[in-house]
Amino acid sequence: MEPKIQAVNFNLNENEKIFILKKLEKFDTHIKKHVENLKITIKKERELFEFDAHAHFNWGKIIHIKEDGKILLNLIDSSIEKLYKTATKEKEKKNNK
Repeated sequence: MEPKIQAVNFNLNENEKIFILKKLEKFDTHIKKHVENLKITIKKERELFEFDAHAHFNWGKIIHIKEDGKILLNLIDSSIEKLYKTATKEKEKKNNK
């Protein structure tokens, strides 16, 4: 799973990209192998950042996470945590079928 990270209306610096990639390392191997595509878009409007993520699973399911906040690193942290929990639930639903 190689994520595509895009910044809109601001420049995402290298440290912020590394922070995102480190947070994504939390995804267990059993989740990573089922996510075919992960796209993260972070948009800045005035003083507010918007984190938008789409994860495409290899069985066709797409999960979407959208959050906003004023502090970028806190927003990234909470959004990726939410993405991880949602992806884990989706994988468990798939396994229970």
